[in-house]
Amino acid sequence: MKSLNNTEKSAFVTCLSLAAMALPGLMQDATAGRVEETYNAGFQYGNYSESGKRIGVDIFEGALSAPIGKSMTATVNLVRDTITGASPVYNQKNADGSVKQVLSGASPQSECGASICEQRDAISSGLTYFFDAASLNVGGGFSREHDYMSRYFNTNLSLDLNNKLTTLNYGASFAFDEIEPSPSPWNAQPIGFKRSKTSQQYLLGVSQIIDKDSLLQSNMTFAYHTGYMSDPYKVVAFYNADQPLLFGGVLYANAIKADKRPEEKFQWAWLTQYVRHFGQFNDAALHIDYRFSTDDWGVNAHTAEFSWYQPIGAGWQLVPRFRYYSQDRADFYQAVGLNRKASFYSSDYRLADFGAISSGIKLSKEITGLKSLHQLNIQTGFEYYDHSADYQLGGNHAGSFADFSYYLVTASFNLKF
Repeated sequence: MKSLNNTEKSAFVTCLSLAAMALPGLMQDATAGRVEETYNAGFQYGNYSESGKRIGVDIFEGALSAPIGKSMTATVNLVRDTITGASPVYNQKNADGSVKQVLSGASPQSECGASICEQRDAISSGLTYFFDAASLNVGGGFSREHDYMSRYFNTNLSLDLNNKLTTLNYGASFAFDEIEPSPSPWNAQPIGFKRSKTSQQYLLGVSQIIDKDSLLQSNMTFAYHTGYMSDPYKVVAFYNADQPLLFGGVLYANAIKADKRPEEKFQWAWLTQYVRHFGQFNDAALHIDYRFSTDDWGVNAHTAEFSWYQPIGAGWQLVPRFRYYSQDRADFYQAVGLNRKASFYSSDYRLADFGAISSGIKLSKEITGLKSLHQLNIQTGFEYYDHSADYQLGGNHAGSFADFSYYLVTASFNLKF
């Protein structure tokens, strides 16, 4: 069972929410009644790059896990993200009626020659206590950028029932974020603007061993966010169809307004995973995941993922995977502003209706019998992601102005000693 973790990130790294799912975990998740008796140390590197000279991120992660006595395990994780590139700021309407996405330009204050030149540092830690048929985890973390700070706390309880054929999982997390946007040409808020956001999330889950070869897991999560959830680096360009500003064949916006979103959001999600073991294929395993999520902003999303874990001998394992994602747009999303009297408005492509297809592959090697190590695991992976309005379930006619792709390359190692 996976414990509930805080996933709050700043506006700069929200684009990594899907990519992060491809990163192989450095540590094994705690399970009721099963204490990890070895010391674990791991390091992971990831390189994320979007098409069109957009966002690029280098991800560095280190982790350490150690037993404390016979009933407790402590973990600590360190993460550093370095982010460069350009990000969409608003959508521009052309004289022919088409829409063009406008990226942030270079900042005079930038030391790396890009519009975004950012570094995020984060640390998290946790303690897990193991009972005979249960485990209790408590933890917390801290994340810092020059314009965004987040603190969070979480707890998770797992209970084994039915001769350990059934596991119940309960979790809760609380995050407290502070936002202070930097002065820049694309900052839509005044200098000195400071706001905050709080988030709470709860998880209820069950894992059931069906037979010796199959497992079914189902989790429900409920989240409530309140506070500042607009993007200070995005604006909406409004166009008046009755009085267009057209000069020299160029259409100009009648007004530019800061991104404005509701200050409350309730989310609900249901994730179901089926795992099937195939002994006849060298102990391979099929993972099938489906996730449905919805919120009171009007965003309904579907995610389906298929993974095949194939041991290929001598400690090697190959894992191909495929994922499909589709979402409806938020109620207040406007590709270009047409209703200036609306209470809320945003042209952020992440709130639009779109679909995405991604596929990837991971290769790992497990080495045992080393003189000073209990086990060494080495992994490398690659994922390609394609974001398109045409991929949405049922299709839409939003156009291709916000379409893009990215690739993610990862490499990691884990030591048990």
